[in-house]
Amino acid sequence: MERGKTIENQELKKNFDEHFLKLMPSFYEMQSTFLSGIYKRYGDLEGGNIVIFFARDLHLEILRKREIDLDFDLSLEKFWINHKTIMQSKKRIIIIAKQTGLPKETTRRKIIYLIKKKHIKKSERNRLFWEPASDHKETYINIIDEQINSLSKFIFEQTKLLNINLSVSKIEKEIKKNYCFYWYNYLSVQLEYIKFWHTKLKDLEMLLIVFQVIIQTINSIKKNSSSNLTGTLSAALIKNNINTTLADISATSISEITGIPRATCIRKLDKFVRMKVLQKNTSTKRYGLLANNKSNQNSIVDSESLTEKISLFSDFSSIVLKALNKNK
Repeated sequence: MERGKTIENQELKKNFDEHFLKLMPSFYEMQSTFLSGIYKRYGDLEGGNIVIFFARDLHLEILRKREIDLDFDLSLEKFWINHKTIMQSKKRIIIIAKQTGLPKETTRRKIIYLIKKKHIKKSERNRLFWEPASDHKETYINIIDEQINSLSKFIFEQTKLLNINLSVSKIEKEIKKNYCFYWYNYLSVQLEYIKFWHTKLKDLEMLLIVFQVIIQTINSIKKNSSSNLTGTLSAALIKNNINTTLADISATSISEITGIPRATCIRKLDKFVRMKVLQKNTSTKRYGLLANNKSNQNSIVDSESLTEKISLFSDFSSIVLKALNKNK
């Protein structure tokens, strides 16, 4: 980072507002990677969101080791050793439900399933806790590596717009070095963002599925537009006269990317069609955004409230950039 260059939260939020469309590709790629990793690991995004809650609190407990030892190693490399030494606090189902946005009975049912699949453990005193099994270590590290890489690329795209000289590899190195600190904050943001979407859609798989259509559309805009990308996604499609049939995607491709079964993808894509968010090409059976729709349903990509929720991640970016500036 340039010497003396400090980044305030408000500056990053302004960057989001002014360059939202430019940041959308890396943002949605990051979210797709994060949610796909959760789905592929747990086979269920609602259950996976409960694990995120447990994981967030585990990272906080590890982070608290710094209260008695300022040199305590919070790195990704040491995580597998650290997490086995932590006595996690007791979790009440009503608190888990509140934090995730899931109904209490759904939360209870999902926890029973997670215990059965050994994703969540239950002690003899009925204490619930998350402890990833040693035989899943390689899978866990691979997924986290992918998530850190996509997160670092998203932060990097922000730094480019702010004329900060910083590489993706340097951002990755910092996150891995102080992994539990950053992952506690990152999972806190993800919990809030996912809770918002669960309240809105009542179905987290739909969120992951529509991300793929949005990513395809944004890439098409970037490829076919020479103008400055400002405003909303729908406005950019209309302004640049983008043919959304050239930016569509098949249910098969979405299934391959996300791990969600193709039949489920088709059913939920068709639901978006009925909501007038997507359109379906009856000849090719591919799906694209409905560009000129004025319905409130299309707030999935355009509303101010969504921009506000996405700007939550600017707060996280600020934490990383301030740390890098301090350690330069």
